[in-house]
Amino acid sequence: MKLSLCLEMLFTDRPFIERMALAAQLGYRAIEFWDWRDKDLPALADAAQEFDLTIAAMSGNRRYALIDPVGRAGLVEEMEQVFDAAERLKCRNIMMLSDVLQNDGSASPTAAHTSMEEKFEAMEEAMRILADHPAAQSLTLLLEPLNTALDHRGCFLDHSEPGVALVKRVDSERVKLLYDIYHAQIMDGDIIRTIRQNIGSIAHFHTGGVPGRHELDDTQELNWRTIARAIADTGFSGYIAHEFVPVRDPLTSLREAVTVFEV
Repeated sequence: MKLSLCLEMLFTDRPFIERMALAAQLGYRAIEFWDWRDKDLPALADAAQEFDLTIAAMSGNRRYALIDPVGRAGLVEEMEQVFDAAERLKCRNIMMLSDVLQNDGSASPTAAHTSMEEKFEAMEEAMRILADHPAAQSLTLLLEPLNTALDHRGCFLDHSEPGVALVKRVDSERVKLLYDIYHAQIMDGDIIRTIRQNIGSIAHFHTGGVPGRHELDDTQELNWRTIARAIADTGFSGYIAHEFVPVRDPLTSLREAVTVFEV
């Protein structure tokens, strides 16, 4: 298992390059982020080399929804730009969402009048097209279910089971699930059994304490060391990314988060 740190939610009072330096100082060897458009890509690439950091993952579609066939041409054009940015950053994992998120985290009302099955089919077709794109052949597209109970109301893909089903239907080594344990605990629970049963479809993990999306400590309802051991026991070799907002001293919390997965 390899650890990554999502820098979008951390040290937000600092420039992004300074956040990368802090991640390296804390012992992390990989980082990830959301949208690439607000980043200085040449500076980010130089900093990754300087600090010996891998860009483990970055966001893909932010402007066009997978569930909307009407916007398919725009989706492909957007993703071609993402593929180019990923190549420049040597990033091999692209995080994909079913919907376009608004500023409050809820889903934009794209394709609101289509049925659930039509949205599922639109996602499947979109992911097939993107997985077959010549620029995506060295990439993994990570479908991420988001919770609709608290943070992302209206999102279509909000449970793990349909996410796994979609990965299996697309049936491509370039399409896998991003299993965000924070979102999954809110929507589904049954974390360890789900991981064991579906590890072949999972290529990336996110962490975050429930409730609150804070530290992975004893204030949370999950036993993170047990989860870490369960993941290790599957032989998983991808990235586990800490994606939470500390409420204690962030440097201490992020150092502790490294030790949780030392199994």
